Amino acid sequence: MSCSATWSNSSSDISGFRGLSVQRVVRSIRGLCVPHSNLPRPSTYRHGLKLVPITLIMLAFTSVSRADTPACEPIQSAAERGVRILEKAARNYPEHRDCFACHHQTLPLLALREARRIGIQINEPLFADTVKFVREHFEQRTDEMRSGNGIPGLALAVAYGAWSFELADVPAPESLRRAMAMYVVWRQESDGRWRPSAFRPPAEQSHVSNTSLALRTLQPLFSEDAEWSVTALATQRRALEWLDQQPCDLQEDLVFRMWSLTWFGDDAVRRREFIDRIAKRQGEDGGWSAERNLPSEAYSTGLTLFALLDNGVARDSLMIVKAVEYLMKIQQPDGSWFVETRAKPVQVFFDNGDPHGKSQFISITATGWSTAALARFVARNSEPEQQ
Repeated sequence: MSCSATWSNSSSDISGFRGLSVQRVVRSIRGLCVPHSNLPRPSTYRHGLKLVPITLIMLAFTSVSRADTPACEPIQSAAERGVRILEKAARNYPEHRDCFACHHQTLPLLALREARRIGIQINEPLFADTVKFVREHFEQRTDEMRSGNGIPGLALAVAYGAWSFELADVPAPESLRRAMAMYVVWRQESDGRWRPSAFRPPAEQSHVSNTSLALRTLQPLFSEDAEWSVTALATQRRALEWLDQQPCDLQEDLVFRMWSLTWFGDDAVRRREFIDRIAKRQGEDGGWSAERNLPSEAYSTGLTLFALLDNGVARDSLMIVKAVEYLMKIQQPDGSWFVETRAKPVQVFFDNGDPHGKSQFISITATGWSTAALARFVARNSEPEQQ
């Protein structure tokens, strides 16, 4: 399978711009039309320039925003190596803990689902056992959830638990989904958000990601009955009002706000704004960092790449290709992706047998996102591109 791409534009009017940086295109256009001092800042060029045919500018920027995509075979191989690490992690986890954890249930389920879709053979019994583990964990806490209690990880844990069923294409029992939704309603803050249960960056830091994921737990239940619909809609209204007021400084903020605009209304214009903000934060190395003053790493890059592809960003865009190349470059020889932990311990450390010692939990989460992102990139090879 080849992921090789070719230029989609053949117009002779723009042939001289191909392969040039944005800055060089801008300098070339400046020479064609108006004095330097009269031009807007480069970030506004996509809105048009005086005295220059708009089609010329649009075609030029279409060209420089695309790149030859790398071959799929190495990428699929990298994803398969990630799958083997995740399968081992998910298999070992119940031997050490009986509690739900997104890093050892939800993210492996996501990655294995995406891998299965591109023909990678996965451990199907393990996949089913992981879904069963999630269901039994939350079913044992149904009564507590109905009163807003009994979940150490608070709304984020419940939200990732509910998402696990969606990822596995296995409907949760109705009584369980209702209990999870009731828990989320109980735990909402008065200002509309849901707070993390601890400060464990980057995976448990963003109030925006907590709030966006918590809202997903309510979605399938709006039409269950009139009383519930009123409660769920009021909860969503408060949350969306809070989300609209957030500056979104963290990378997770940007990613989940972009996602939430798809999940709760499909606001394409505003989603495009967040995609642009994400693009501007991409590092020269092709990766993303959790915060502006930190280096690029696999957790933020894998999460961002998967979300961008899930939101229809073209797989041959420079932003996507650079991110894929970054993840391919930093994958460890054993198939994992390493991220150094920045979290302060909130419980006694245990070794699940995963790579990277005391950084194994954030690293296995990064491996989940990165594996899923690479698999989705390969899958998009056979899909029509969206602009």
